[in-house]
Order: sequence, then C-alpha cells, then structure tokens
Amino acid sequence: MENGSLFNLPVMTTFEMNFLLLFIFLVLTTAGILFYERYKRKQVVEKTAANHVLTERDFEKFSPPLVAQLIFGRGAYTRHITAGLLNLVRKKILVLQQDKEGHYYFTVKGAAETPKAEDEKFLYGWMLYEIGKDGVFHIDDLYNFTEERENREIFLHKLYEWEEKMKNELVGQGLFAVFSPFKRVLAGISLVMVLLGSGFIIASPFLSILYLAAGLATFIIMLCYSSMTHAGRYEYQKWKPFIYDIRKSSAEKFEESGKISASYVYAIAFDLKDTYVKKFPVREASQLSLRTDQFPLYFAAAPGTTALSLEGIQLIDELESSLEQIISPIAYSPDETDDSGGALTE
Repeated sequence: MENGSLFNLPVMTTFEMNFLLLFIFLVLTTAGILFYERYKRKQVVEKTAANHVLTERDFEKFSPPLVAQLIFGRGAYTRHITAGLLNLVRKKILVLQQDKEGHYYFTVKGAAETPKAEDEKFLYGWMLYEIGKDGVFHIDDLYNFTEERENREIFLHKLYEWEEKMKNELVGQGLFAVFSPFKRVLAGISLVMVLLGSGFIIASPFLSILYLAAGLATFIIMLCYSSMTHAGRYEYQKWKPFIYDIRKSSAEKFEESGKISASYVYAIAFDLKDTYVKKFPVREASQLSLRTDQFPLYFAAAPGTTALSLEGIQLIDELESSLEQIISPIAYSPDETDDSGGALTE
C-alpha cells in the first residue's frame, strides 16, 4: 500500500469529475431511451397486434410480395412474382385462362378491377405489357423475352426496381423509416461522445477511452437497430400468426374461414407452398367441380371439404421453373444484410 491507499487510482480534478458525471448521464440516458423503445414495442404495439384478426381489408392493403418484404426483408424473388400474379387473379385484376393447347395465360380482358397499390401497378405493367403483349402474358413470353442477353439484364434490373418500389411503399405507409427520430437521437448521442472522447485524448486518456468506447457502442446499436417503425411492428405482429397458421394449422381452419385461396397465394410468397399443399387433397379438374371464382387454384369437393387443383399446382411449378432459369443466384442475389425487415423468428 502506498499513502495508505488500497488502490492506486488516478486522482481526478474537478473538471474531470464533471465530465465523468456527464458521461454517466449520457450512458443512462441512452439506456433509458433503449429501454423505453423496447417497452413501447413489447407492451403497447405487440400486445395490441396480438388481438387483431386479419380481415379482407388487410389482404387488400398488403399484397403477398409486400408482406414478404415486411416480414422477411430479403428482396424480390421468383415466388414473389408468382404470388403477385396469382393475387391479381384473386382480386379480379387479371383473368387466368387456357388457350387451345391447354396452356394457361394471364390477361386483362374480362377483369373487373384495376391495380391500385404501387407494387401491383408495377408488376401489372411489367408482366402484361413489357414482357407480355397488349395485356396478355404467357409463361413462354418470359423465356422468349430473355433469350437475348440485353433483355435478360433489363429483366433483372426491373426486378430490382420492383423490390425498391415495395421498400419505398413500406416507407410511404410509415412502416419503415430510413432514419427514424429514435435513430437520430442515438446518432446524436454517439457523435457527442466521440467528439468529447477525441478532445480528451491528451488531457485525460481515461475519459477519452470511456467516451470513445461508449460512442462507438451507441453508434453500432443505432446501425443494427431495425428501421421498422411502431406501425410497421404492429403490422408485423398481425401477420406472424397467419404465417404460423399456414405452417401448423389444419386444413379445416382455412376452409371454415373461407380464406383458402388467399392463404394459398400468400403461402407461395412465404416459400411455404409445399407445406400448404400437404394439408389438402390434390385432384384433377375432371374429378371435382371447379371453383370458377378462383380458377385454377382449388375446387369445391364434398360439402365442407376442399381440394387443391392439380392443374393449378402444375401452373405454379411451371411459372416458377421459367423464372428460375432467368433469376439464378449468380445473376441476382438478394441483400441478406438489409435491415429493412426482420426474420420471422425475431
């Protein structure tokens, strides 16, 4: 022991003590802001959303690709195009018909509605008028359009543009914020800490290390924190049970709710098509009466039961196969590090 002291701590001046107290205040303020943010999300937003039951209004407001962007945030891919087109058929914006050879095609002729959401307008114009012709889109049109390398690059560019369109739509609806007030506050606190830490490098290395370390940690927290707003979190929590139902619930639940068609299309967007198909019997058109309002996705079998259309499943497989030939992992790789959404397990 020296000078009767148990620890050889540096003696701090009054000036340094004041800045140490300021450091403690900034750290506690940052912790309080983070705690309050988490509290509002957990106690207010998520609990409120848990009591919400999805209605047709929700299905009208959010297309399958848009919900996939909200929940998973992993870019646009083949299943999103497939689900997007089929959802336009479900909403009577497109009509799905067969030609003389028995091949399906999408057409605007006979449609009762027009697209209203920006992502639907984009997909509608892209597939029916740019890749297809005069409001008619055959699956073969996609192959023919992308035979030339230049057109293939155009297609991939449009896919990225569609993805950006959906992200902007989520921001426009207030579900995501590019730089939310919460993040701006954290960024401001981080900047103050870093500036003070830099100023103390010579005068007080101890304070300098404290401020710089805390400033860097605050900045990292700000970068890693989701850009989803409370409104976005509310929608996120509303849709999570729906995805869980597709994975776990019995077929009877969808039959009773009358949402088999919608849930089937959304299952495609969520990459749960195979899981969904296992819940229902699959039949050919000759075996059952066709549900013409949702042709060709499913049939009305015996009272209280439903069967998926074999022709409909083959159509989806064919469409996705054609898309996969164009959108390969080498040609197009979604940005897995984007924080615009969150994993379902979040």
